[in-house]
Amino acid sequence: MSRLEEIRKLVARKIFHIGFVALLAVPFLINTPPELYIAVLTFIGGLLYSIQVRQPIIWEELRQDFFKTLEEAFNRLEQVLPLDRPGIREQYQKAVKQFEELVTLAERDYEKRHGYLGILMGAVGFLIAAVLFGRGHLTAALVSMAVYDAVSAVAGTALGGRRLIGKLTLWGTVTGALSNTIALALMGTPLPAAFLITAFVIIADAASPEDNLTIPVAAAAGSYLYHLL
Repeated sequence: MSRLEEIRKLVARKIFHIGFVALLAVPFLINTPPELYIAVLTFIGGLLYSIQVRQPIIWEELRQDFFKTLEEAFNRLEQVLPLDRPGIREQYQKAVKQFEELVTLAERDYEKRHGYLGILMGAVGFLIAAVLFGRGHLTAALVSMAVYDAVSAVAGTALGGRRLIGKLTLWGTVTGALSNTIALALMGTPLPAAFLITAFVIIADAASPEDNLTIPVAAAAGSYLYHLL
């Protein structure tokens, strides 16, 4: 696989990754208990994952039904509203096809065979962070998952460079760490706390085979520790 193709696949994955983090941030927008909300997401993620692993045929049918439902919804919309602008159906079909291609591009080989473990582990990680450290420290987890995880992965793949520990690369780690520290500071986190949280996140990223599980816990732990000192 060429470097450009690898970057395209990675960017597609990170688009869905950031969308998933945004979904986890909903309790902060509607003032809902995060433990309850994330527990529900974890249950749904576990249910979907179990279907993927144990009943892959049913999962594929669900995927096909999803896109059929989009088509049926558009047909009903055409009947209700005067959607007679030339080319609107073609534009809609093109958008759906591009979305389907984006999903296919984002899927890694092991996810096609064994299911979306990263989504389930991300929900579990946030649930653990919420239960152990409380709502006040989840902002660090959200920022670190959205910023450090995405930036370090894309920068590491695009810039290459020497590997440090495990999957970490020099440029990916440095770029991700700087971006995460700045993002935390912009969210109102004191700079020493931002450095501590980012250090915890880097360690979690280096030590774990599934960073979606460990990064939210590590970021929340760093935030919690700073407030204890």
